[in-house]
Amino acid sequence: GAGLPVHSDDERLVAERLPPEWTAPIYYANANDVVERPLVAQYQLSDEEEADARSRFRREGEDPKILIVTDKLLTGFDAPILYCMYLDKPMRDHVLLQAIARVNRPYADRDGKAKRIGLIVDFVGVLRQLRKALRFDSDDISGAIEDLDLLLADFREKIARAGDAWLRPGKDGEGQDERLERIAYEHLRDEETRRKFFQAYKDLENLWEILSPSKELGEWIETYKGLADLYAAVRSAYSRTVHYDHDLGNKTIRLVRDHAGLAESGFRAGSADFDLETLKALQGEKRTDEAKVFDLVRGLAKEIEEEPETAPVLVALKERAEGVLSALETRQATASECLDRLARLTSERAGAERALRESGLSPRAFAVGWELRGEPALREARVEPEALGREVEDLLSRFPNAAESPDEERRLRAALYKPLLEVAGPERKALVDRIIAMLFRSGRDGGA
Repeated sequence: GAGLPVHSDDERLVAERLPPEWTAPIYYANANDVVERPLVAQYQLSDEEEADARSRFRREGEDPKILIVTDKLLTGFDAPILYCMYLDKPMRDHVLLQAIARVNRPYADRDGKAKRIGLIVDFVGVLRQLRKALRFDSDDISGAIEDLDLLLADFREKIARAGDAWLRPGKDGEGQDERLERIAYEHLRDEETRRKFFQAYKDLENLWEILSPSKELGEWIETYKGLADLYAAVRSAYSRTVHYDHDLGNKTIRLVRDHAGLAESGFRAGSADFDLETLKALQGEKRTDEAKVFDLVRGLAKEIEEEPETAPVLVALKERAEGVLSALETRQATASECLDRLARLTSERAGAERALRESGLSPRAFAVGWELRGEPALREARVEPEALGREVEDLLSRFPNAAESPDEERRLRAALYKPLLEVAGPERKALVDRIIAMLFRSGRDGGA
């Protein structure tokens, strides 16, 4: 919903400048309209047409986008999509509060982008003397409505502070993407530091989305774009997946993509194949070790998603790789140490894949025996993990729909107790629960 004007005489002016399907008038009909107000009568909707227009206005991507309203829709009409209201009629007290509240509903579009604020354009000066217009105590709306001049002053103060705090100059021979990557991984690795940066940036973005395209913002365009680039880079850098999309505001996206004369940032964290050969190749690159750690872990996650047939063998490795990543983020290990740990995991992966080929088992059945190697309860009961994997293979053929059928899962669970009879009671149940989780964790998360 583009807006909700509140004066019926605006309909003709709007119709001259916008497609006619964009607007719909919502006001009371009168028997004398044809004679006394022919323009009103010309655009008046029937009750059925009005109900349809009100319904379609609430839905994203449908027309009308603008409602021309007089003395209606202040109560009983909730349209979270509504962003902007134009006031050109004096209002007071509860009527004014009800009108203002129309733009205050939370809303997110089909892409997940949230409406952070509502905009009220006041043509008659009601909001300049808000407390005078509200005869009752209005302390409860303090801060809910701000004048643009105050917001501009707030923006200038905050962007100067943010630019000094977060934007760092590039080093000799360092490109834009390299600079962003260095800032992201070196200066914003700590989660609490990132949280402070995200909050500072989002405060600025909210103000930019309100104030743009005010000419007073011109001197701050380069600083703001630099902060927006850094925000997108940091969000991308610390994403655990390769499908991350940053959540910049609409006006900010246009600035980043289209503003002439500013270097465009192409930084986007990537992924790397999780194998020893790739890891060795990465060591010869100039990028930071922190970036290499994140790329390797993201690459493992990507492979699990794109090649679900091998996912059961890799999921346990991914869990341990995530632990390496957490150690890096919390500075419990250096990036170099983390790369060494990942190297050991890639070697283990190569060994697991060789053993899988030699076993003749399905990846799910093999993963059970492979993960339970060295399990004390199995060792004490003299249960061979490889033999347990073959038993699981047979049970999977007997209960092929256990992932979707609760009845088959119960029968599979009961059958798993047989090869574990020599394991002590409490430990036996824990092992069965663990095996069930291993068998279906990737399947129920979208994999095999």
